[in-house]
Amino acid sequence: MATMTFLKRINRRINKIFSKTSKSVAYDFNISNPLGGNGERVDILLNKDIDFDKLDIYQKNHWRRYEFAREIIEPNHICGDFACGTGYGSIMLADKAGTVTGVDLNTKVISTIKERYRHFDTVSFLNQNLLNLTFTNHFDSIISFETLEHFDEANIIRLFGIFNRALKQNGQLIFSTPYMQEQSEEATKMGFHLAFNIDEKKIEHWLKKAGFKIDCINYQNYDTHNVESNLEKKEFIVCVAHSSNK
Repeated sequence: MATMTFLKRINRRINKIFSKTSKSVAYDFNISNPLGGNGERVDILLNKDIDFDKLDIYQKNHWRRYEFAREIIEPNHICGDFACGTGYGSIMLADKAGTVTGVDLNTKVISTIKERYRHFDTVSFLNQNLLNLTFTNHFDSIISFETLEHFDEANIIRLFGIFNRALKQNGQLIFSTPYMQEQSEEATKMGFHLAFNIDEKKIEHWLKKAGFKIDCINYQNYDTHNVESNLEKKEFIVCVAHSSNK
């Protein structure tokens, strides 16, 4: 039997969950996530108490990644949230960080979240392509979730180099990407993802070329949502590294 692609597995899981409440209504990512961009940006509104159990599986995984990052950054860190999406994660980080700069390519998203989170004085949002960032020795920590897969492999090394330049000496990088996602017809047609079959060896190679050393590698799946060092079922890889060549 052919191996089910990453997107098919997720779609089947989503359909199974939501068919319990309404078999006639298909899951629509953009209804649950108004700024979702057809599934590329998880949107969670932080203007009310969050009931984790009521989040969908995309939201739960995304939320847990930001909890993981918030746990390991140091108090008062200057943080960059690169590919910040709808910005709720930047706000979560600001609970502990000194300042957070969120960056995203989408003009509409940045415009919306600047207004949505205008009362958070320690968080700012920038509308820019990550490959054009010019920060130098500025951040203590950079967080970048679900970003690498949107670049081809040559630009992934370039992106890591930009992250390294933006970090202070021994600065910390926390990032995630789908683990061993196959290059399916669906993924290619959607056009969002450009890099596939990303594993530990590729990440180690890219990071080394860009002047990083790996601190730890963790994993995540859609069953437990927790970021753990050892999982039998791996759907995401979550890595912590530090800048070593300055």
